[in-house]
Amino acid sequence: MEKIQTTLSSPHCAKYLVTLCRHFARKVPAEWDEYSGEVTFAMGTCRFSLGHEGQQLDVLCEAENKENLHMVRQIIEHHLTMFSRRETLAVKWQ
Repeated sequence: MEKIQTTLSSPHCAKYLVTLCRHFARKVPAEWDEYSGEVTFAMGTCRFSLGHEGQQLDVLCEAENKENLHMVRQIIEHHLTMFSRRETLAVKWQ
């Protein structure tokens, strides 16, 4: 299993968590509450969890191989950019 993760810092992290999960739930299985969420794509999974009093969003993507992981990563990056138009999020994957 391949994994990649990032931690985002923003006062809007709680909003991003719900917005992303709600958006993805229109097409793929997604579950969330106010503190965490999980989205299951055909090629892999992405988990979100709030930290540091809602000012941090931890994002963990997993897939069976690097190619699928790259696709999940691109989907998440694209949607983070789309939903964070008013601020620039520093997405540094590890």
